[in-house]
Amino acid sequence: MDRGTGPRAVSVDRMASGDHACLGFDDEAARWDIRAAFAEIGLSRGELVMFFTDPGTSVEETVNHLAGLGVPAGRALVRGSLVVVNDIPGYHPDAGFEPEARVATWVEATEDAHRLGFPGIRAVGDMSWVLRPGVDHDRLVDYEAAITPVFAGIGCTTICEYDLRRFTPELISRVSAAHPASVLQSLDALRVEHGEGILWMSGDADLATRAEFEFGLREAFDSPAGTPRIIDLTELSFIDAHCAATLIHRVAALDPAVRLVLRCPPLHARTLRLCGATEVPQLFLIEA
Repeated sequence: MDRGTGPRAVSVDRMASGDHACLGFDDEAARWDIRAAFAEIGLSRGELVMFFTDPGTSVEETVNHLAGLGVPAGRALVRGSLVVVNDIPGYHPDAGFEPEARVATWVEATEDAHRLGFPGIRAVGDMSWVLRPGVDHDRLVDYEAAITPVFAGIGCTTICEYDLRRFTPELISRVSAAHPASVLQSLDALRVEHGEGILWMSGDADLATRAEFEFGLREAFDSPAGTPRIIDLTELSFIDAHCAATLIHRVAALDPAVRLVLRCPPLHARTLRLCGATEVPQLFLIEA
């Protein structure tokens, strides 16, 4: 697909400290898989993991869901490295949504976490409260855009969850555009985007997504705009040997005078070299 000016697609395991991402979901099992991966990464890094759940999801239910997916949530809850919150910072039934109060809450929570020895906060929040009376959606969108530099500055990594079954497409589009990143909807998803001579991939390139991978390559390499000159795999979590070989064969079929830059993490570079990347003169590999 063409990549516009919207948020970058990112798998949950590729989120960096201070990232502010939107998750539009319509599958509860996939949502909990993403939550579990997000929490597990945070706990392994020694971060304070916070869950802001809807009122219908209790602390016990949250812990049981996470534990069932392999996260040591019970132990983390007892130790204080996992916090589950049911109320909504910055929202009052009479006053509606107060962005300033919500920003202050995040800053104070991060300062408290630092005092307790945590390097930062990793938070996931169910945004269904936005549908409550008194929430001005224009102010919400402005808040989502304005909070991004705050999160980046204090090192607070966050996912805002919007249920696609409950929110209008118009509001989903607006809040998504207000975030710099969009989390892929499942752990085994693949996103292929291209534009301005660049091909981006995020997620997993493996057996489950092989068809999407090959289709994305065809669409990009056969585009009327011309063959991409840069392939960016820095947001790709995994690439198997088959997909790596398919990509190399595509590049090797280009005119010998063409030079194509491929940016990727060291692990992907190793896979690509094992599949023959160094034997393709058109390909210039950069580990990023």
